[in-house]
Amino acid sequence: MMTNIIKVGLAALCLGLGVAPVQALVIGEADDVNGMPFGGNVGGYYYQQIYSAGAFDGPISIDTISFYNSLLPGGQPRSGPFALFLSTTDLDVASFDTTNGVDYPWFDASFTEVFNGEAPAVADGRLVFDLTAGFDYDPAQGNLVLTVREFSLSQDSGLFLDVDENDGLTNSRFYSYPYDWNQGLVTGFNDTAAAVPEPASWALMIGGFALAGGALRRRGVAIRFA
Repeated sequence: MMTNIIKVGLAALCLGLGVAPVQALVIGEADDVNGMPFGGNVGGYYYQQIYSAGAFDGPISIDTISFYNSLLPGGQPRSGPFALFLSTTDLDVASFDTTNGVDYPWFDASFTEVFNGEAPAVADGRLVFDLTAGFDYDPAQGNLVLTVREFSLSQDSGLFLDVDENDGLTNSRFYSYPYDWNQGLVTGFNDTAAAVPEPASWALMIGGFALAGGALRRRGVAIRFA
């Protein structure tokens, strides 16, 4: 009986260690490349990208945003500094690139600033922004919008990032000239190399520790009295 309890506890511990990494998602597939906004400056002060709520399985707490450099490796971001904001909208993904600033603002006080500073270096084919403020996104609130602001219009750097041609998942637009762009950067949310267990997994591991530890203590007491 005691052996079975220990086995159950250890099984729960191993399950907690082995499954349910922090929720990670990559939206889009690499069809082409684009330099804006982190490599080229011809888009103007603002770049915005929309992501379909349907691409998300459920609510997600976003801690990192990643872009990819697999189709045309090389290059580093321009100097910036960049400010990144996240928000939600009920605007349609397909027509977002031709939506003017009256229908949806380039900047609004309700946007949540999640990063402000120099862009990180590209490493291992990724441009990864560790957010200074997390963002809790619920797809029930609408489509997700990323706004990138860079007022200096610093020198083009020659960095080109992977782009997904519009298939209803994502789309983007530029401050200086709205037109039928029909593409967006392939984007990863929480897509990092290190997998961190979610709260449910932590609870499972703690339960496993408790079961195994409790069983061992009871077994130890029985041996001492024997």
